[in-house]
Amino acid sequence: MLHPYSLFRRKSLRTISILVTSMTAAFVLGIKTAGDVQPVIDATQADSAIIEGDMNGNGMLDADDAALALQVSLGYVAVTPSMLDADPNHDFHITADDALTILGMIGQLPTKPQVDL
Repeated sequence: MLHPYSLFRRKSLRTISILVTSMTAAFVLGIKTAGDVQPVIDATQADSAIIEGDMNGNGMLDADDAALALQVSLGYVAVTPSMLDADPNHDFHITADDALTILGMIGQLPTKPQVDL
């Protein structure tokens, strides 16, 4: 007579065989698909830091970035993930306010004079 918790009971053998079969299948599929992994970013993007407001990705903040932000906000240019990364206010929407912010960042936006009272 077998012990009630014996590994050689019919139910235990069935469970063990299903476990071994599924582990073998997972291992075989894992080896077959191991080379299908793609990097999230390519090597050129890995070393570059995102400059806030640099919409065209040239590494400089200039009036062209403000113009591009305005074109995106009007729908003339499709937005790209790199543009969203460079969004000055980090709301993931490129608007005319972003273009004004970029102009302010490069110092080409006229500011109101501050009056001391």
